[in-house]
Amino acid sequence: MLAVLLLLSLGVTFNAILPLAAGGALVIVFAWIVLPGVIIARRVYGSQSNPWLVALLVGTPWGFGFSSVVLMALWLAGVRSPVILAFAPLVALLVAIPAERLAGLLTAPRFDRCDLVPIVLVLALVPLVNGRPFARVGEMRPEGKAYRAYFIADFEWAITIVAELSKGEVPPQNPFIAGDRLHYYWVTDLLSAVEYRAARRALSIDQILLVNTLLLDLGWAALLYFFVRHFVHSPPAAAWACVGVVLFSSFEGIQQIYYYWDRMPDHAPMTLLTWFRGRNIDAISNWDFGSLKVDGLQRLLLYQRQHATAWSISLSSLLVLLGSRDNGKFGLNLFAGTLLAVSLLVSSFIAVMVGCVVAIYQGATLALRARWKDLVVAGIAGGIPVGLAVLLSSWLQYVDRSGGPIVYVQRNPLAFTNTWTGIFLSFGPVLIAAAIGTVVALWRREMRLLVPGSIIAVGFFFYFFVDVVDHQHAYVAWRAGHILFMAFAPLIAFALQELWKGGRVVRAATFLVGLFLAVTAAPMTIIDLYNTQDTSFREHGPGFFWTEIISPDELAALEWVKTFTPQDALVQVDPVRESGTWAYMPAFGERRMTAGMPISMIPLKKYEEASDRVKKVFSASDAATSYEDAVNLKIQYLYVGPREQRAYPKLRALLDSAPFWFKPAFRNDSVTIYKVT
Repeated sequence: MLAVLLLLSLGVTFNAILPLAAGGALVIVFAWIVLPGVIIARRVYGSQSNPWLVALLVGTPWGFGFSSVVLMALWLAGVRSPVILAFAPLVALLVAIPAERLAGLLTAPRFDRCDLVPIVLVLALVPLVNGRPFARVGEMRPEGKAYRAYFIADFEWAITIVAELSKGEVPPQNPFIAGDRLHYYWVTDLLSAVEYRAARRALSIDQILLVNTLLLDLGWAALLYFFVRHFVHSPPAAAWACVGVVLFSSFEGIQQIYYYWDRMPDHAPMTLLTWFRGRNIDAISNWDFGSLKVDGLQRLLLYQRQHATAWSISLSSLLVLLGSRDNGKFGLNLFAGTLLAVSLLVSSFIAVMVGCVVAIYQGATLALRARWKDLVVAGIAGGIPVGLAVLLSSWLQYVDRSGGPIVYVQRNPLAFTNTWTGIFLSFGPVLIAAAIGTVVALWRREMRLLVPGSIIAVGFFFYFFVDVVDHQHAYVAWRAGHILFMAFAPLIAFALQELWKGGRVVRAATFLVGLFLAVTAAPMTIIDLYNTQDTSFREHGPGFFWTEIISPDELAALEWVKTFTPQDALVQVDPVRESGTWAYMPAFGERRMTAGMPISMIPLKKYEEASDRVKKVFSASDAATSYEDAVNLKIQYLYVGPREQRAYPKLRALLDSAPFWFKPAFRNDSVTIYKVT
């Protein structure tokens, strides 16, 4: 019955995004893509009592990762035919041949019928968190198409990547600086790009991305349960721990309720609701206290399908070694290294973090047994595929090294600002529960829980001492927060499992403490999920609108751009737009700009310098100067919409005065697009 309810909720969610027939087609394609992972996992865990259940839990991220790498290889080789690209999973399936040799070396937790309800409970987190917000992404309202923060930032970026990849150029071009490569890990979005290219715009990028995100999130949820079950034998304890770290992770909501009640003179419920609608509730540790931003796992499900997939694949490499009978074997380490290598191509920084944990685990377990030769063998075997992935990502220029170092091993200044307040607010409920689990584990001398302990140590090292300065000091904290929440889950599950074995008093105390933590943590999640789907809130936030509206006139202009300009055209908007629409043209017009200011690409200096040059075209005092600058910058079209007219009130009249240089190619009440002759 629960499984049926889960399927119904997913069906309702899909139907809110696109017609069920089209959604069903995307689901079938996705199932074909991930099928190799299920078969490979079935071979690897073939000696288990229920290998197909294990395979289903881990198969989605494995299959997506392996098939996407093959898809990338075909794409780089120039293959664009959807029919030929559809054979990528068959090539990925070749991994199953050597993987079968690992069957006798691996063990997994014993799964049986008792796991079915807990698994469904954990999977239900996906439609619960994503259902309503995804239904309202790009919602058509009378005033236009609405995108709520933070979908207007993260989702704009995802649309931009898919739009750029769908053009088929190798290497993909940087839509924010003409003539530059795309410096980003893009393999996760390649499937969506192929589907969009094959659909010939019958489906929107929004729809394709949302469906694939839902399916990838289901894979992450299943893998999270599989991860936690490696440390506990109680399925209900594992499930409730997974639910806890996703839904009840932060005290920021309850802190803001207390702050409002204590400081605000008017306690009217409607005033309280309005106030909360204008708060980034999962970033209060930074907004109000200047500490690091730590996003809860609910935001991982909502916005970050590439990171969720990378966590699934990279943590699998650790679980392969953890579940092995002999973690010094060459083949076993080669397979674990292959999983890490795939993860590195999906989201590089996450693979680095989990790679540190893998190195610590292998070093500790093999060195303590004085197996020095096996340690060298393990390092070589795991290092071969990871090294190849590093070379490939370097050739693809995932990282832009033109401006010097990107990642700094140094004190993150925000991490050391109101440190304990920031940590308590961001992690409080799960940190308390995990601390109880740690005490119980030490009392029980459960050495296996040293593994999540090492993950926590690595997570906090990155939290305090690794920084990406150009990314508002926040990028590493977001990833460190994810790994910490996931590492807390086994400790919480162990506490629930062991304490529930106690007498009536211990059980009652466990229930009451858990209930208290859930009640005090729930406000953050409730407020965040409400705000995420609230496209009716139009107030101005700090540097952005809480809901961005693309008006009907703008939609018509952008549709003209997509239909009547070459796909490699340079269509320039104001390069320094408000943060909510920084990817406006590459995302919604699917065209590159001569220069723009992305918030997802670093180093920022070259984008700032290029944008300053382009701004002169918009701010020139005479048409001749504007034209000369536009030609020198190779701008082919100038897009003058409502934002540009507000920023440059005289621009449209200036361009209209020189039709021999700036030929009007499209015009309606709000937007004029000029072709630079």
